[in-house]
Amino acid sequence: MRLSSFLAIALLAVIAVSLVFTQPKAPVAAETMDEKTAYFAGGCFWGVEHMMDQVPGVISARSGYANGTLENPDYQTVVKGKTGHRETVEVVYNPGLVTLEELVSLYFSAIDPTVQNRQGNDIGTQYQTGIYYLTEEDGEIIRSLAETEKTKHSAFYVEIAPLKSFYPAEEYHQDYLVKNPGGYCHLGQSDFERARQTGSQAPARTAEYRSIRPQDAKAEMDKGAKIIIVDVREPFEFAAGHIKDAINLPLGDLISLAKENLPDKDALIYLYCRSGARSHTGALMLVKEGYTNLYDLGGIINWPYDVVK
Repeated sequence: MRLSSFLAIALLAVIAVSLVFTQPKAPVAAETMDEKTAYFAGGCFWGVEHMMDQVPGVISARSGYANGTLENPDYQTVVKGKTGHRETVEVVYNPGLVTLEELVSLYFSAIDPTVQNRQGNDIGTQYQTGIYYLTEEDGEIIRSLAETEKTKHSAFYVEIAPLKSFYPAEEYHQDYLVKNPGGYCHLGQSDFERARQTGSQAPARTAEYRSIRPQDAKAEMDKGAKIIIVDVREPFEFAAGHIKDAINLPLGDLISLAKENLPDKDALIYLYCRSGARSHTGALMLVKEGYTNLYDLGGIINWPYDVVK
């Protein structure tokens, strides 16, 4: 091989290697004029996600792990407290409907900023509070609000930092309190109500009887809509077969059980039974109690649904 040919090949190799190592890293999240993103760690992410998801201007809220040292962590590893990851919620929002300042204020109203590595009954580095941002402009806003918040407390341990990494949590963590209405949460109904009053307000819903066709309900479920499915049959009927993820609130005890298991009266609820008459009765009972987003799914059990037996 001629020396000139060898040098040409070597030069091409150097250029190729240089291109590989100088390519910019892909952004953690892309932002547009109508969508911005911020990341909030406030203890157990179940409650923080649910709270942020109540804000009218929030497009999506997703639980995950942020700013740790391990790539693609799983929950069992993170809970050991040695990865540096924080249980964090990625909040995508419409800045025309809710501002970053409003989201940060809501966050501060719901956490205890005076403790390290703890919120409520949850203790560990994964529960450290923090707000993480994508742009320096957002960072300046958050730091300014944090400085003001700091003057209200004897101690202040909230991390304010750029987002270095974010990995979505496992599917069973997403919308946990929707899937498990009675599940543990260190936040309370007052936090969720305050979230619903944050930003531009949607028109108030009214409690009225609504029904939905099974095929339309199935289409919404397949799209991933956040739906609580209520089966009002007797427990022995429920045990014989029910729609996946349904909760059993027998008609005879429906009101008392609803108070315990369905505290959010604006939650999207599909109610069904094998008997259309019983389903209709149950729907009317909950509408009378003030449930504003409830639909009577009617007398069905297995079509077009996958049934758990």
